[in-house]
Amino acid sequence: MVAVNQGTESADRKLAVETRDKHHSACILPYGTPMNHLLSSLTQDIVQPEELLTQPRTDRLFIEARLGADPDEEYQNYLDNHIHGAVYAQIREVFASPPTSTSGSLPLPALSELQRTLRHWQVGPETEIIVYGPSPALAARAWWTLRWAGLSKVRLLDGGLRAWTSAGGPVAQGTFVPAKRRSAEELVLQADSLPQIQVSEMEQLPESVVLVDARDESAYLAGLIPLARNLPASELWTPSGALRTVDEVRGLFESVGVTENADVVVYCGGGVLSALEVLLLQALGVQPRLYIGSWSEWGRSPARIARSAITRVV
Repeated sequence: MVAVNQGTESADRKLAVETRDKHHSACILPYGTPMNHLLSSLTQDIVQPEELLTQPRTDRLFIEARLGADPDEEYQNYLDNHIHGAVYAQIREVFASPPTSTSGSLPLPALSELQRTLRHWQVGPETEIIVYGPSPALAARAWWTLRWAGLSKVRLLDGGLRAWTSAGGPVAQGTFVPAKRRSAEELVLQADSLPQIQVSEMEQLPESVVLVDARDESAYLAGLIPLARNLPASELWTPSGALRTVDEVRGLFESVGVTENADVVVYCGGGVLSALEVLLLQALGVQPRLYIGSWSEWGRSPARIARSAITRVV
């Protein structure tokens, strides 16, 4: 059931990863980190299925986040097989709002609408939310939006449904309706709890900023925001859908110039792939800003497109 896209590393990035140990002064984390160290050991925002299975909670909600071209097919896939206790979330309807003539393809949702949906799912201030999807990037868009809205107990399930079933986790078919909460305390969301950057700031971005494009290489080469370096988010997970190790992820970010104290901005096409890179950078101790409008907003302006045509980092 898990659909995974695995990017192909370019030769120069492979070389950068192989030779990264020569650059100790620029490392994000100490080089004593074991090769097989999992990112979930660095942050509460990423969780392994085994931890959830051995530490059950009554106030826990799974959210399956999807963003396919055919919403009906995506919903049917959820109905056919999902984690027991998971609700279905179409990103366009829950974690985004309809695009406008000037916005990107997936602008942030209205806080009131998101709050209404979460209350309907019986989410309270202390509810632990576990997000997953066909790819970790889809889950990361849900994670970022919920954290941006002020929720702190939001965790991405490493490996998604495949890892869950491999660990013996229960699955279900059909819809899931969360039980009514016992607590009377209602959820109240608070926007801007994670840093982001607006298009007006992007237009004035200083060269000192490390700007990372999380799209695949072909999209990057077809058009990019000036000074952007390309790190496809698909390189950050394995063919099974599990996140790569600390050392592998750190090496990939270092290959595009991300260092411990760098001022980092990440974008993609519409704020999905880039959300995953933000999550992993935070796990490594870097605090990036997300440009949620991304290329789909940047490309709305002929003047910005003209700038993109004459500026590029190779």
